[in-house]
Amino acid sequence: MPKRQRPQAALAVHPWPASRALLVADSGAAPEVLVISVVTPDSTLREAARTQLRGALREVLSLQLGCAPESIALMSVPGQALRIERPGHGRGVGLSTSHEAGLSVAALRRSGPVGVDIMRITPAFDWQAVARDYLGPQALRQLARQPEPEQLPAFAREWTRLEACLKCLGLALQEWSPALAQRLESCRLMALDLPSGLCGAVAWC
Repeated sequence: MPKRQRPQAALAVHPWPASRALLVADSGAAPEVLVISVVTPDSTLREAARTQLRGALREVLSLQLGCAPESIALMSVPGQALRIERPGHGRGVGLSTSHEAGLSVAALRRSGPVGVDIMRITPAFDWQAVARDYLGPQALRQLARQPEPEQLPAFAREWTRLEACLKCLGLALQEWSPALAQRLESCRLMALDLPSGLCGAVAWC
């Protein structure tokens, strides 16, 4: 996993469309990384959630880029990050999305790649085998040392950090290795300020 950074406040997640007025007011001084959330159907079927989130993304991008939402075409290729298709619109803008039943998030970065991931903390999830294969021996030992009630939330934090970094770097999910851990260290990370029961992280490099 990436080296731990100094503790810092979690990055605000802007509910859409409730935060529209705030983002309009701040559109001239957009943060390096902006994260929005959309309430979606409470289902593991994601097509409706994807449609809702992309509609919200077009509206937010229209504020960022100064163009009409309908002029923004979003291209999705399996295994690759969402991107703006039309030349001249948002060249260099990084986009990343993540979905859980009931909530979807999108991260935007105006000048480079970004990755975002969220996870619902589910009781009775057997995290140990997953941590052993994907987070590595050091993370597994650190998680095992936590008091039992804190182990699953701690695993969720580490897992979303991993997924966010992989998305930022354009890498597929893969088992832990020293070489992968070294690559992940190039990412900067922040936790996301999310509703109770959810954990998330955003990465950029």
